Amino acid sequence: MPLDDLIPLTNRISIVNSPTNGRFPMACSFLVAGTDTRALIDTGCGPEACRAVMEKHGVDLVLNSHCHPDHVSGNHFFRGKELWVPAERAGEVGKVKTLARRLVGPDPLVMKNWEDFVRQGLSMDDYAPTHTFGDRHAFDFGGVSLTALYTPGHLDDHYCFWEPRENLLLTFDVDLTTFGPFYGNPESDIGRFKASMQTIMDLSPAIAASSHQPPVRENVQEALAEFLAKFDRNEQRVAATLDIPRTFGEICARKPIFGKYIPGLEVLYTFFEGWMIRHHLNEMEASGKVACAEGRYRLAPS
Repeated sequence: MPLDDLIPLTNRISIVNSPTNGRFPMACSFLVAGTDTRALIDTGCGPEACRAVMEKHGVDLVLNSHCHPDHVSGNHFFRGKELWVPAERAGEVGKVKTLARRLVGPDPLVMKNWEDFVRQGLSMDDYAPTHTFGDRHAFDFGGVSLTALYTPGHLDDHYCFWEPRENLLLTFDVDLTTFGPFYGNPESDIGRFKASMQTIMDLSPAIAASSHQPPVRENVQEALAEFLAKFDRNEQRVAATLDIPRTFGEICARKPIFGKYIPGLEVLYTFFEGWMIRHHLNEMEASGKVACAEGRYRLAPS
């Protein structure tokens, strides 16, 4: 499919595909064709797709759902346009080095690997936000409106967008993939992510369109529930490593969540998996499911 071919969601909202069909390290974007304004939501669809959308369809402003590089790597291609970003931690976006400190700091090796990856692999460059938005902000583009819904947990600044006429929810990194939720950054939070899932499910959307999967148009609530259940699946995988007491490093070495890493990205995947495991261990320790003594985690007696 040519990169400038759009995949319709509604009569005014379309998916902009990426060369990877949305698979990480890229993401699909969304074009909103209002009668007054054309808006591109996220820019991780790749340089060629960003240029094609701008040249063929025109873009008046850009919105970011959150600050992960696979969603904002093309922001710099739209310099001179309005760029709206979430108000939460807005001072820590825009510059690659600043974002590296926020998302993967402070280890210099991890930060260098991350920066090299996003600059060379994703063509990311610095960008300058012009506006911020918050929870329940209403965007009216002419003939189509979107409401921003604050859905943290994946990151502190993650948002979904709701189009009420079609009951369409753009869910971004509530991505409904078989891998499940990603919460591999220090600021990620399992509890907040689960609460955000409940917010989404309470809407009962008719269509859920994420950045990394084809849109779900049938059995949407079931798909959301299956995605939510993967938190428990991951906790069980972490617990399964504790057949004997193990250190944090020993647990991570077993790769209970990812299973395998993309060659060349081992440093980053080790970091991401480590944080997902750490978030689970913190929750399990707080609930009394595991205990840590002398640097080793062990399951609590049932």
